[in-house]
Amino acid sequence: MLTKDQTERIEREAYLPEHLPDYVCAISGAEPFCFGDYLAYVGKGVLIFIGYPLGVSFDLNPLERKLAEAVKQCKPELVSLIAPAIPPSLGNGHLPSDQYYRLNLASVVFSQKTRNMLSRAGRELTVHAGRRFNPEHSRLVKDFIGRRSLDEATRTIFSGIDRYLDASPTARIFEARNGAGEIVAFDVAEFMPRDYAFYMFNFNAADRYVPGASDLLLARVIEQAVGDGKEYINLGLGINPGVAAFKKKWGGVPFLPHAFHRYHPAGKGLLEMLLRGL
Repeated sequence: MLTKDQTERIEREAYLPEHLPDYVCAISGAEPFCFGDYLAYVGKGVLIFIGYPLGVSFDLNPLERKLAEAVKQCKPELVSLIAPAIPPSLGNGHLPSDQYYRLNLASVVFSQKTRNMLSRAGRELTVHAGRRFNPEHSRLVKDFIGRRSLDEATRTIFSGIDRYLDASPTARIFEARNGAGEIVAFDVAEFMPRDYAFYMFNFNAADRYVPGASDLLLARVIEQAVGDGKEYINLGLGINPGVAAFKKKWGGVPFLPHAFHRYHPAGKGLLEMLLRGL
């Protein structure tokens, strides 16, 4: 588990959603631990290692050492690693598959086209912020899952949003409703870190589409983040060209590569030898 000092450090230095113990633990059921500058989550037979260090620049050598330490200590059957780059000792071919996008709140500029879109959506919709995840939100999530071909990990994350909101006192739901009081779209955003807000999730009702609904919600998230004194919003991964285009439209720029590797550690593999100095 985390000490008080480690928890406070995460609050100061977190810059990714995966740095949020309330989020990852609620979804995975794992427990958080720190290995030097790295955060990891340990579950039954599983180690989730976040290879994005807190407070220092990324370097493959300390990542390898701390990953080896975590594997030796936790003895997992399965390791899931995300990092800007995967250590070559784990095999070749693990190139970054995506990028995190970041919005600098000091330089946000709404284009005339965006202002027109916000004005149009604002005439049809009203935005409210809260914390309660209700059956309406759940139906939108289930409908989204049913309309798309998603991998099992993504389905698990989406299915655990209610647990995450219950666990995190700093997460908020921003919902847009039409004149009939029906929910049209909602976002989930997180405001725990000192310098960052996180744009976590966005869902739209397929049968009540209103152009600009997602823009209106993001504008409200930006307003909240500015009011809370944040410097940045981590807009999340690009996911696909359409999602990436939406984030770029708002001024989001790629700031970190994302690579993923899952493997079963060998009993006396290279990582263990590195730890022993062999």
